[in-house]
Amino acid sequence: MSAAVLSKSKINLYLKVLKRRPDRYHELETLFLPLDTPADRVEIDFEGVPGIRVSSTIPGLPENLENLAGRAALAYSDMAKIPAHWTIRIEKEIPVAAGMGGGSSNAAAVLRLLNDQYGALPESALAELALTLGADVPFFLHGRPAVATGVGEVFRYLDGTLFAPPLLVANPHFPVSAKWAYTHLAPEHIGSDCTGRLEKLIDALRRNDPAGVAANLHNDLAFALYEKFPLLAILRDFLRENGALNAEITGSGPSIFAVCATVEERDELALALSGAFRSITVFTN
Repeated sequence: MSAAVLSKSKINLYLKVLKRRPDRYHELETLFLPLDTPADRVEIDFEGVPGIRVSSTIPGLPENLENLAGRAALAYSDMAKIPAHWTIRIEKEIPVAAGMGGGSSNAAAVLRLLNDQYGALPESALAELALTLGADVPFFLHGRPAVATGVGEVFRYLDGTLFAPPLLVANPHFPVSAKWAYTHLAPEHIGSDCTGRLEKLIDALRRNDPAGVAANLHNDLAFALYEKFPLLAILRDFLRENGALNAEITGSGPSIFAVCATVEERDELALALSGAFRSITVFTN
C-alpha cells in the first residue's frame, strides 16, 4: 500500500531580521506565501522492507536518513512507536538550496502522509515534531499564508481571503546556504521595521492589490546576496525593467520572484526572461 501528496514550495514576501541571539540564531519576522508551482511529489510505500529508505529524482541529493524526509520518518516512528518499513520516493521540481523550502516541505509531506496512514499523533504533537526538524517545517503542514516570528517557528496564520498577485519565480541554478546568508547579514540591516510595511503588505493581499504588494516587498538577506552574486542584481533589474511591478529574492536565495499586475504581463515577462537568460528556470503562479 502506498500514498502520495504534492509538496508545495514557498516564497518570503517579507523578511526582517530583528536581532541576533546569544545562541547565534536570529529572531525574525517573515511572511510565507505557499506556491503551487514548483511542487515535488512525495510518495511512501508503507509495506517496504524494515527501515527507512529515501530516494529522489535528483542525482546526488542526500538519501535515506541523510535526507530531511528520512529524518522526519524516523522521528515519527520514534514518537508514534510504530516500526518503520517505509520506502519514500521524491520526484523533485523544487530547486535545491534555493530559498523555496523544498527540504522542509518534503519533511512535512512525510509527516502528513504517515499520520494520515496511522493516525497516531494529534495535530499539536505533529506540529511539535515538525518543529524539531526545522523552523519552517510546521508551516508546510498547513500550507497557508502565515507570518512567522521567533527564529521562524512561531506562526500566525492569516485569516480571511487573500489574493496572491500574478507571480514569476526565477531560479539561476546555483545553491546558497541559509547559514552563508545569515553569516553575511550586515549589522545595519538588523532591527525593527517602523514603516508598517508588513501590515501594508497583508492589507494589499486582502484587497487584491498587486501594486500594494509590490511596493512593500522586503528581504534583509538580499543585500549581501546582490553584492556576492551580481547575476541576481542583473535578474532583479531585468524583471523590473520588463514588466514586473517589483522583484525580490526569497528567503536566503538565490531564487528571485517578480510581482506582476496581470497574468498577461507575467506571461510576457516569463517569455522575455527565458529568451534573455536561457540557463534560468522560470516558474509561474
